[in-house]
Amino acid sequence: MANIKKFFKKKKIIVTFIIIILFFAGKYYFVDSKKSASESAVAKREDIKETLTLSGEIDADDHVTLSFGVSGRTNWVGVREGDWVKEGQGLASIDAETLNAVLRQAWQSFTSAKAASDKYYDGRDSNAAESYDDKITRTALDAAQNVAFDNIRIAQENLRNAVLYSPIEGLVVSANPKLVGVNITPLNSAYEVVNPSAVYLKVTADQTEVGSIKVGQKGIMIFDSYPDEEIKGVIKDIYFTPAKNETGTVYDVKVELSNIDNSSYKYRLGMTADADFVIKENKNTIIIPNQYVNADDKGRFVLVGKNKEKRYVTIGIENEQDTEIIKGLSEGEVVYSL
Repeated sequence: MANIKKFFKKKKIIVTFIIIILFFAGKYYFVDSKKSASESAVAKREDIKETLTLSGEIDADDHVTLSFGVSGRTNWVGVREGDWVKEGQGLASIDAETLNAVLRQAWQSFTSAKAASDKYYDGRDSNAAESYDDKITRTALDAAQNVAFDNIRIAQENLRNAVLYSPIEGLVVSANPKLVGVNITPLNSAYEVVNPSAVYLKVTADQTEVGSIKVGQKGIMIFDSYPDEEIKGVIKDIYFTPAKNETGTVYDVKVELSNIDNSSYKYRLGMTADADFVIKENKNTIIIPNQYVNADDKGRFVLVGKNKEKRYVTIGIENEQDTEIIKGLSEGEVVYSL
């Protein structure tokens, strides 16, 4: 019985030893095979592109946020979030009683100031020389009349601002306040309207990139919300002044979305996307993977043949995977890594 146990114990040790040998042999084989496969590449003739990727988010041309210019109490709210409004449609209003009272007071002040001014001019001899005291009096009366008139204009404007009207057709995305009888100020009232059909992608380009793009250039956009869809776009505007609140000098670029229907509000404000633009492209040219292109003090070179002969080359377009060889390498030649 002891001999049987001893036999199986030895057999278990042998099997374990064989498994270890096979593991390391297999690991060496696969690593070595992988290394060998990546030690060389064949120069081939294909198309190559250099693209510029710019990131940004959705904005809209027809997009406004309205607030009351004066304080007051809401006496009418005509919209809710999700409502569709027409251009010129009323959104909300505040009680105008106080504003009308202010306007009446402004008219009374103007009437009084004008009467005082008229009295001065009627009682003064127009042919007599004006003394300094007379000039001071006249100037004060004229100023009081002008101030009173300006107060009328301000009161009239405040009265007009008692009702908010939408300057665009679109979707109400924010309505505050929502209720009648709420005391508001210009800082705590806001009604936001956006037209979903007027959305576009606003991306930013660094000052080193902005020279590579132009108005009218087409691109492909991939939205983070819809990674399996490619949306066509075209650059409509490249802003002349740098974007504010950005690190470094970058410029906003407006990209129009060409092939979308946003009637179901699929593309919403703030959605992020990457836009790819082809800035260089050559067809039927010699290319090799990037890792086989080296450089020294004399320039760019590749290693050709089994002896890894150094050959200097002239390169063209470079992208994330491949490099174009304009001069120094022929189709079918094998290049090797260092």
